Amino acid sequence: MHSDVLTSDQASRLRELALRSTYISTPLSPHVMAVACGKGGVGKSTVALNMSVALGAIGKRVLLVDADANLANLDIMAGVAPQYRLGHVLRRERDIEDVLVSVSPNLFLLPGSSADTAYPEMGNTMQQRLMDGIRQLEARFDYAVIDTGAGLSPSVIRYATESDETFVVTSTEPTSVMDAYATIKLVTAAKPVQKMAVIVNGAHSPSEADEAMLKLQMAVRHFLHRDVEYLCSIPFDKNVQRAVVAHQPVSTLYPTSASSLSFRQAVQRILVQEGQEERG
Repeated sequence: MHSDVLTSDQASRLRELALRSTYISTPLSPHVMAVACGKGGVGKSTVALNMSVALGAIGKRVLLVDADANLANLDIMAGVAPQYRLGHVLRRERDIEDVLVSVSPNLFLLPGSSADTAYPEMGNTMQQRLMDGIRQLEARFDYAVIDTGAGLSPSVIRYATESDETFVVTSTEPTSVMDAYATIKLVTAAKPVQKMAVIVNGAHSPSEADEAMLKLQMAVRHFLHRDVEYLCSIPFDKNVQRAVVAHQPVSTLYPTSASSLSFRQAVQRILVQEGQEERG
């Protein structure tokens, strides 16, 4: 009898994995992109928000997930006032689609929670359920962008490894570059084949960004024995802070600013690399 129970459990688990594999691999499933960093302060959320706006502006249907555990602020940056938040989804009080808030054309936000005293601890099972729920929204979205929390908690690494690709955001500061290296190291340790690319944010010149990226690539190749792609640099732009104060994405408020143009170029590179130019 004991053997029969084990066999049944194993068969059930295999069916569950097979089902998950089926919908993850389907072309209808949203392409999931995690945006991560080491420590905060490098503009990770700004990058996630404005890349999402840029994708929506060219007709892609985008879900932006604020996954910063109970320290969310994308709703403030986007100038929206959600009635429900991620905490309600995690507690199974609301479905994901009930919580979504429209931000801009083709872009919806799954707002995170902030200072929610009932916010549940994000364990493996709960996080996997959330990821499964995101991937099952194939009828609504082409892309899902997950703005992870700052730092290198287990949940951040899980978001990175469960996504189709991970973008690591860094500034040109040496400490930030080392934090980016630490992020790449931990993600690689958890999933050696994970596709990753780096975005250098707030660079004062292309050469400054290139120098920071070169140092990072050299460290990754030497110590981790892998390559990491350089997606793009986003120039320092005073309009970014003005947009934050105005509670609007810089890509919306200042669409011709240097940073906004760079976000659009970054999105075009992503589409080309993923072979998704005609998707949507």
